[in-house]
Amino acid sequence: MNSRQRRGVILLLATIVAAIALFVSIFLYVKEIDSRVGPEVDVVVLAKDIKELAPITPGDVKIEKRPKKWISASTLLSKSQVQGMVASGDYAKGTTLQEGMVIKAPTVEPDYREIAMMVDAETGVAGKIRSGDRVDIIATTQEQNGVNRQSKVWVENALVVEVGVPTTVKKEDEQGFAKNDKVPVTFALPVDQSLALAYAESFGEEVRLALRGRGDQGQSNPLQFPNAAAKPSGGPGPAQSGEGK
Repeated sequence: MNSRQRRGVILLLATIVAAIALFVSIFLYVKEIDSRVGPEVDVVVLAKDIKELAPITPGDVKIEKRPKKWISASTLLSKSQVQGMVASGDYAKGTTLQEGMVIKAPTVEPDYREIAMMVDAETGVAGKIRSGDRVDIIATTQEQNGVNRQSKVWVENALVVEVGVPTTVKKEDEQGFAKNDKVPVTFALPVDQSLALAYAESFGEEVRLALRGRGDQGQSNPLQFPNAAAKPSGGPGPAQSGEGK
């Protein structure tokens, strides 16, 4: 073997050693990254933009891998979790779906009725109430036949079916006609609650919607709140009792 051949063999061996060292380095780097990231799990991701209350079809979502340590307990892991559901808001392509982002399509069940009412756009809705939400309906009734003004929850856990477009409504007051922005809101309610809502709208001076958190099925406090200026006989008024503090 002459000197040129020996140099060729040495160069070949050096190349093989360098390739092995590079492979080992890459293997160790990938192993280190994998140990930091941890195991991966499937998550449900939007394959395209989707609008509020749009039905979610299998083509709207896809499954992608995410490190398990980087996802929350509310992350959706299977396409079966979105079957028959609709989007609770507007979401962009690539969004990882969480619980609360998809809801059951609002429907009217047997023995329920759809009933609509006008709600003050600022105090009653304020842009936060959406279709599929659950609300308590609170109304302040007028003083009648010696009964003080009262505020109370007339309907609990009402399902919001649709929130309409704000409309300017004219209402006659002491100074003449006043303009106010109202929003038509449609609810799905049992018959008895539909009657309670109709009464509250007819005799209530002001109606407010109290938004409930997702899954909240608790009962509201049944207390009624009379006008603080009217003191019941034999005791202090509510403003003095400490309850309003």
